[in-house]
Amino acid sequence: MRPTLSQGFVLLMLLLTGASLYFTAGVLSFKRSLQGRPTAASVKSGQQGEVQRVIDGDELSVLVGTEPIRVRLLGVSAPDATMNDPDMQPAGRQTLLFLENRVQGRKVELVFDEFKLDPRKRLLCYVHIEGKDLGEDLVERGLALSYTKYPFSRLGAYALAEDGARRARRGIWSDPKLVLRAEQLKALWDAQRRKGDE
Repeated sequence: MRPTLSQGFVLLMLLLTGASLYFTAGVLSFKRSLQGRPTAASVKSGQQGEVQRVIDGDELSVLVGTEPIRVRLLGVSAPDATMNDPDMQPAGRQTLLFLENRVQGRKVELVFDEFKLDPRKRLLCYVHIEGKDLGEDLVERGLALSYTKYPFSRLGAYALAEDGARRARRGIWSDPKLVLRAEQLKALWDAQRRKGDE
């Protein structure tokens, strides 16, 4: 017996309703799975996570719970390993390799005085590993500069670490070309900071 037009319509409506319910249940399930996951906004100072990936010399991806958080190390600026600059590239690679060996896959603590994201939505914070400030360690080894464009609470300690690296000619401070670049950057950051204070 052939179905009538009204029976076909009813069958089509049942199929569409079933598909709609199936899709809606999937979406609701997915939304429920997202609840309770930390986002950068829910990270608290002192929270721990595992470094998933070193992005560059001053940026990490840290897994907090089940959510990767992009972290920008507060108070440092490292040479970029991907920069198309034959003078800076080796220094950037050295910093990147140091970080990969030091923190990749390891537990770290994210510490900040106030919650703040930069314009690229990265959490600005200090990163501690085994109780040591990673940013200060980078500066002390001459692998990064103390980033003085903006004020930060550990500026004094970072300045001392940088002065020690400079006097001992470690890392960046061992190459006259990099020293010149570092001095130019520091002068630029100081001028930008003073201009911002006006």
